[in-house]
Amino acid sequence: MRQGRLVATGAMLVFCLFAIWQSLLLPLTDRLGPGPGFFPFWLALIGTVLAVALLVSTFREAADPSDGETRILPHGPGAMRWLAIVLLLAAVTLVMEYVGFRISMLVFNAALVIALGDRRWWVIAVFSALGSFGVYYVFTTWLDVLLPVGQLGI
Repeated sequence: MRQGRLVATGAMLVFCLFAIWQSLLLPLTDRLGPGPGFFPFWLALIGTVLAVALLVSTFREAADPSDGETRILPHGPGAMRWLAIVLLLAAVTLVMEYVGFRISMLVFNAALVIALGDRRWWVIAVFSALGSFGVYYVFTTWLDVLLPVGQLGI
């Protein structure tokens, strides 16, 4: 567990430092107030402080010699769920442009709920419908964001 936390926190620290560097290339202020680099800079700075604090606390933990756990990725049933989610994300990424947002997310949400272990049909149906058609309606109607319609027009 400790090694996984170190790897994840180190990756987060590198990402936050990169975000700080990139946000400093943008102006932090403009004539109206905060500029385009203001919020990314402060969010990345907060993330960097939290990542460093987590690294320090992880190094300060007393290493338990009886704990032989050195795995970073999950194993057993957790690995199967993790693999199913990654494969579902890859599949929905590949078919979104052809099938459209609503149909691909309907199938993705149903498969995701099943992969996470729920078998109640009404939970699967409600989550899938709201997560596909509901999100599509909110984004296209209220937020004016274009989402892929697909070749079927649905």
